[in-house]
Parts: sequence; structure tokens; C-alpha cells
Amino acid sequence: MTTQLSAVSTEQTRWDSYAPRYQALIDVPLDALQVPHWLQEWSDLSAELSQVGTLLSLAADLNTADQHSQSRLQHFREQVVAPSNLAEQQLRQKLLSVPHYQPAPDFALAYRRMRDQASMFREANVALDVQHQAQMQRHAEITGAQVVTLDGQSMTIPAAESELGSPDRARRQQVWQAMSDAQAQATGPLNDLMLALIDTRRQLAANADLSDYRAYIWHELDRVDYTPQQCLDFHTAVQREIVPLAQNIMQRKARQLGLETVRPWDYSRRTALDAQGRPPLRPFDTGAELEQLAQNVFDDLDADLGAQFARMRRDRLLDLESRPNKMSHAYCTSLDVAKTPFVLMNVVGSSQDLNVLLHEMGHAFHFFASAAAQPLIWNRWSPIEFIEIPSISMELLGLEQLGRVYSPKDLERVRQEQLESAVLFMPWAAQMDAFQHWLYTQAPQQPTAADLNAKWLELDRTFHPWLDWTGLDEGQRAAGWQYYHIFRAPFYYLEYAMCHLGALALWRAARNDSAATLTRYKAALRLGNTVSVPELYRAAGLEFRFDVDYVRGLMDVVVGELEGVQLNR
Repeated sequence: MTTQLSAVSTEQTRWDSYAPRYQALIDVPLDALQVPHWLQEWSDLSAELSQVGTLLSLAADLNTADQHSQSRLQHFREQVVAPSNLAEQQLRQKLLSVPHYQPAPDFALAYRRMRDQASMFREANVALDVQHQAQMQRHAEITGAQVVTLDGQSMTIPAAESELGSPDRARRQQVWQAMSDAQAQATGPLNDLMLALIDTRRQLAANADLSDYRAYIWHELDRVDYTPQQCLDFHTAVQREIVPLAQNIMQRKARQLGLETVRPWDYSRRTALDAQGRPPLRPFDTGAELEQLAQNVFDDLDADLGAQFARMRRDRLLDLESRPNKMSHAYCTSLDVAKTPFVLMNVVGSSQDLNVLLHEMGHAFHFFASAAAQPLIWNRWSPIEFIEIPSISMELLGLEQLGRVYSPKDLERVRQEQLESAVLFMPWAAQMDAFQHWLYTQAPQQPTAADLNAKWLELDRTFHPWLDWTGLDEGQRAAGWQYYHIFRAPFYYLEYAMCHLGALALWRAARNDSAATLTRYKAALRLGNTVSVPELYRAAGLEFRFDVDYVRGLMDVVVGELEGVQLNR
């Protein structure tokens, strides 16, 4: 744990530490000329609250069994975040009522979003949002306590999952069964939590006078560049263009391994099964070793990025190793006063861990760039339809710098696994999004866990037809919706698929001119939230598209590369 994570004082968790400053901003006379200075003061105050909230949330995620950390986070949300949301609404209204004010070009989008936020604000949702945040945090408490018992020993979910790449099929089945047993222990609590979340989310939408939670989230996430119907059309495009490719990849692997069918223990999205029966690559043993490998990659790729990663190591802004009671997901978050990111992971020594670190550092580079270029908190990061471009692109750009990590033969293997994963990921992303469209617009008024399971099972059979569950209890398959984003980042998943397409296009461009592509990449990151999604894509040299023709064209490139890798053997 970093020294920064233990630096939150009691005073910082009290509303009376912030209330006078909010009131001063609310009370001060304001005309158009004074707005820029007033906005910066507001932004600085919001950044302080944001950073305290991030530090408390990290402490809770890094030790989900620490009830003091959990209670402190909940207290902050109830006693500080809730009243600050009321004050923020007053500030938005004050800004929107300033006569003759015209926002500068780099604030125009933030101003429009504030106008939309103000129109959606309902006082009844302030307390309800505190409840919503507490419910979502409950997911970390449940899943952070999960333990897999294997060979008489206890291990975390990430540690067990890394063994699903074993060339020994009996061992894979043993690991899969142990993981299923561990996950089954959480099924009931997660069912109850999800049903409570559905009620809360529906009430948030109803309070905002919107028809359903999808409509609510569309406004909240500022989705103005595409419609729900385009998302549904994308699901169809994935089913038509990508599912057959994914099925061919898995069936070819099965044939090479002498398997009649692909069983659940033969397929993991995070741990690739090698078609030649080789054990998973383990390029490092400890988090410190992983940091050094990544340092070499970033130094070779770009001096600025290498220096930023070195700063994160020096300032202890990385918590990488898996351990009991640590939230089992991986993410990058931001400390808005320090203007630095923080990366949390659960590494166990696999090649996938290195890939995930490249991904999360893409997010970190994004925050470094946007925070340095954008003084206002609302202009940092980027819209979510772009926010995964930096991370997924870094996986692919970093792939070309792994010669110091892997032998030529192993590098070829990693390259193939990365390209295959680009195909195999897309059906999962479409399934995750399709489930949520159904969940919040078509599910029964009083849904049961059985309703959710039935829909997920239907979708899984559609998007993963290569999986053979014959003779198995499909209860665990049906509960596959019990995934981090469904609980803690609703409707945030299709963006991974959109950005996968963009990242593949960027990788294609980098193969022709890597220096120019990286220059555009870094320039796009600095824009943060100041331009629209299509403009961000154009700044990076990309198109914002996810129609069937675009999907087909990019998949043709990936298939061509995969065929080339196989021919080179």
C-alpha cells in the first residue's frame, strides 16, 4: 500500500471541511468575465473531494476484509459526497444562469454536459445514489473474500485462473471445478445484490422522469454520438461476422490438441490454451519483476512513457500482486490533486498479467497526458467511447517491444494469442452489452435470479456456440452474468468492443509508420474531454465506426495476420 493511501485525515472526511468553500462559490457575484477564475476554484475543490474519495475507495478495495476502511468509505459517501452533490447542482445552476456567458471552445462540451446534468438532477436521487454506491461496493466485499481450494491449499481466483492454460486436460478440469465451487459460494449473495441493484437503478430512472435505466444511463454517460439501436445492430454484426471466426479458432485448437469438443475447462478468456500443448508462459515471478519488464517495454517504446512509468514505480502508485481479500479485478484510477494515476492489479506471473499491465498503463498514460494539459477536472480523461483506445492500443503497441521479454519463438506465440484474443473477446463484449439492454428494458417487472440466468444462458449459447456443456450442470454457465461490470459499471462494456476496433486500426497504422502513429496517439490523449468522440478518433487517425462493413474489414486484417503467423511456423 502506498503512503498516499494512508494519508486521508479525519478532517478530510467531514463535510464541514468543504461546506464553507462551496458556499462561498455559491454566494459570490458572478459575471461572464469572472467565470474562468470561478470555474478553476470550483474545479480545484472538486478535485480535492475526488482524490479523497479515490483514496478511501482504494483502501477498501485493497483489503475488502477491513471493516474500518469499508465504514470510512461509506461514511464519506453519506456525509460528504451526498451534500456535495447538492452543492454541485447549485453551482451548475449558477453557471448556467450567468448572462451573456459563452464557454470557451475547450469548455463547450463540459458546459453542455453540465446543462444536461442540471436537467436530470433530482434531489430524491441524492440519497438514493449513496445507497447505490454502497450496494456496488458490496460486490467487492463478496468477491474479495472468494477463495479457491485446490490440492488442499487456498488460493485467490486470479491465481487459480492462471492454471487454466495447463496442457494437462485433467488438471484444467480440476481447476475449473474448484473455481466453480468457489464461485458457487457467492452465487446466492450476488443474486440478492443484483436484484436490489435493479430496483435501485429503476428508481433512479423513475425519479429522473425517464422510461428505464438504459435511458437514464444514456444521459448520464453523455451518449450523444450513437443510439441504443446501433448497439443492437452491433450485436448482430458480431454474431454474423465474428462468432464464426471465434468458433473456427477454438475448433482448430481442439483438433490440434486431439479434442473432440471444447469443454468449459478448455476455454478461458484470460488464460489462452496453447494449440501445441505447451504450458502457459510465465515471464516473471514477482510484481517487482513485472515492473522491470514493463519498464523495459515502455523505455523502448517511448522515452516520455518510460519516464511516466518510472515515476509510478518511484511514487508507489502500483499495487500489482494478488493476495487474499484484495478486490480481484484490475483497474486504473486517478488522484486528481496529485494529477497521477494509480493501478491496482492481481498478478500471478502469467503472460496475460504483462498484457493487463500494458492495458492499465495505457489508461495511466491517458490520465497523465490529460491532467497535464487540462487544468479543469471536467476536461480530464475522455468520453468512455474513447477511454479504452489508449489502453487496448498500448497492448498492441507494446506487443512490438517484447523482444527483450520473450524468445523469438515465444514472442510469435504471444503475438498469435494476442490476435486470437482480439477475435475471441468481441462475442463476450457483445453478450455483456446485450444482456444489459435486456436487463434494463425488457426484463420482467419483478425479475428473479432464474430470469437473469435464463437470459444469460440463451445469450451464451448464441455468442459462444463452441462450448460443449454436455452432461454438466449449466447452473454455473447461467450465472456467468455475475461479473464486475454488471454490478459496478452498468452499461460500460460495449466501449471495450468499440475501442478494440479502433485499437486494431491504430495497430495497423503503426505497422506502416510507428513514429507518426505514436505521435497522434499521444496528441489525442492530451485532448481529454474537450472534443467529441468522433473528433478524438480523428485526432488519433481513426474512424469512429462499429458497423458491419467496418467490423468485417478489420477482422479480415486480423485473420490475415493469424494465417501469416501460422504459415511462419
